[in-house]
Parts: sequence; structure tokens; C-alpha cells
Amino acid sequence: MNKKLLATSALISSLAFSSVSLAQTTITGSLDLTLRNTSHDADAGAKSETSMGRETQINIANKGKLNNGMDYAAGFSLEFDGKQAGGTADSSISNEGVYLNLISGGTTFHVGADWIQNSKQDLINATGDIIDEVGAGVVSGVKLNYVGTNSPKENIGVGIVQDLGNGIRASGFFAPNDANTGTGNNGAATLNDTGTNSSYEVGIRGSNVANSGISFDLWRNNVNKTLPATARDTQGTAMSVNYNKGPFGLGVADLKTELATAASDIESRLYTASYAVNNNLTASFVYAKTDDTSSDGTADEKIKSLMLGYNFGPVGLLVTASKIENLGAVSTGKDADALGISLNTKF
Repeated sequence: MNKKLLATSALISSLAFSSVSLAQTTITGSLDLTLRNTSHDADAGAKSETSMGRETQINIANKGKLNNGMDYAAGFSLEFDGKQAGGTADSSISNEGVYLNLISGGTTFHVGADWIQNSKQDLINATGDIIDEVGAGVVSGVKLNYVGTNSPKENIGVGIVQDLGNGIRASGFFAPNDANTGTGNNGAATLNDTGTNSSYEVGIRGSNVANSGISFDLWRNNVNKTLPATARDTQGTAMSVNYNKGPFGLGVADLKTELATAASDIESRLYTASYAVNNNLTASFVYAKTDDTSSDGTADEKIKSLMLGYNFGPVGLLVTASKIENLGAVSTGKDADALGISLNTKF
């Protein structure tokens, strides 16, 4: 076969493959608009503020069958997070929900970033995610955060998910370079001057196991220390149990982070009670207590939060009112009141 014929055949194959893929492609999106008000006692109220923000996202997904009979699913998202600094683009635009999954029965082989099941997903069945609403990065000075500082799923890597039946799935994920969030071009240098440090996360999640109303999570993640002089790896452990029966829901979770600094651990215990008033209105009360074992941790940080969610059909409303005591798990951290009001829609 001559080169011209080879090129023609390749072009025909490429066009045929593209037409099949496009026929199975879906495009969805979401829009969140939020008003936040935080009133701090510390520094004579200097950190108090009222602000508005937004998050918009477009999801492109494709699925079908391989020529060997296996299933596949692939996609990526474009997420545009609001930033406080004018003209600053968020790095999450290009590394949100990137995945290519090869599926055989109950086994899924995964390559990508920010898609596999993970410990960063809400571990208590509250109306809203308490860490996203009141945790570190949302309210200035708050210690409550995800385990291991963040889940390795934010980095690009490989993983496997096994469906064990009855709503239970086990998974493992490995990122060869914890500094690579998937924004590099096909493995280009990450310019990480501390050297390559890998990370992993393993876990098991049960959702309404065997229709019992019981759900649970168990996670362990690890980020290898970057330098020999570093005391230890950064590790996170997360456990939760939830029970839902009719309109009532109860949950408890324990989150522990072992920081790279020796003898510096952060542990949070979360409790939630929820009640669905009707098909549209749900209320949750969340209590979180965080202990910092380092020399800076002189008092437990305590968060009490009331969450109300209302469903308007295509639009959802979430209102979160919170009281934070001993900000940053220190006795001098003072207190803060936080209010969040969000409108959300998907399309």
C-alpha cells in the first residue's frame, strides 16, 4: 500500500471515529452565584467583609464501546472560578474533571485529574458541604479543612475503581508528581524545584448499602515528603457513617491530617442532623470541632452551622448561617459569624 493510500485510509478512519464519538457527546454545565458576609471579633473587626462570587462550569462528556467490547467514558470540564484579584485567571480552568475511563464489568481503569471518587467529597449528608461553606479558604483563619490538606485527586494520575455490589465501591489513585495538577502539556516539566514527590489515596465508599439507609466512607491518603530533611510524609485519614430513614438523617465523620512537621496533627470531628420538611425544603444542623496538636493549638475550634436548602425546580437556594469559636484552634483567635447565600442551577 503506498503512502498516499495509507494517508487516505488514516483520514477516513479518523473521520469515522470522530463521527461516532460526536454522536455520543453530551454538554452540560452549572452556575453558582454566592453572597458571603463574615463578621470577625479579632483585630477590631479588620477581617470582616461582605463579598459576592461566582463559579461557572462547562462539562463535555463522551461514552461508548471499544472494538474489544469494553466500555469507555471520557471528558473534561472548563471551570471558571471567581478571583478576588482583578485580571487573575484561576488555574482550575483546564484541570477540572479530566478523565478517560476504560470499563470492564464492575472494574474501571481511570486516567485523569479531579474525577475519581475521593476523600474531598462531602463525607456527611448535610444540605451543603460544611468545608466548602465555612472551612479553610472560605472564612479567614478557620482551621477546619479536608484531610491531607487536599485530596491527591487534584493531581493528574492513574487509578482503579472496583464495584463490590450493594452500593459499595473501592478505589485507589496514584499521582507520580504531587506538584502536577494536570496543567502541564503532556508531561512537560512542572518546575518543581524540590523534586518529584508522589501521592496516593485509597478508600472505600458505601452509598445506601443494600437499601439499608446506611452510608459510609473510609479513606487514607499520603503525600511523600519532598526533601530528606522533612520530618515525615503528609498523611490524611477520613472516616464517616451516615444514616437516612424517611425525612431524617444523622451523620458523624472524623478527619485527621498528619502534617510533615513532626508532632503536628489536626483532627476534626463533625456531626450532622438533617430533616426534609417536604420535597423542596431541607434543613441541617452541623457541629464541627477541630483540635490542633501543634504548639499553636491552644483551644478547640468549634463551628455551629444551620443550613437550609430550597429546591425551586431548575434553581436551588442554599443558606448557611454559622458561628465559629476560637478561630484557628487558638484561644486568642476570637470568634466569627458567617452567612452564605447561594443560588445554583444546572443545565
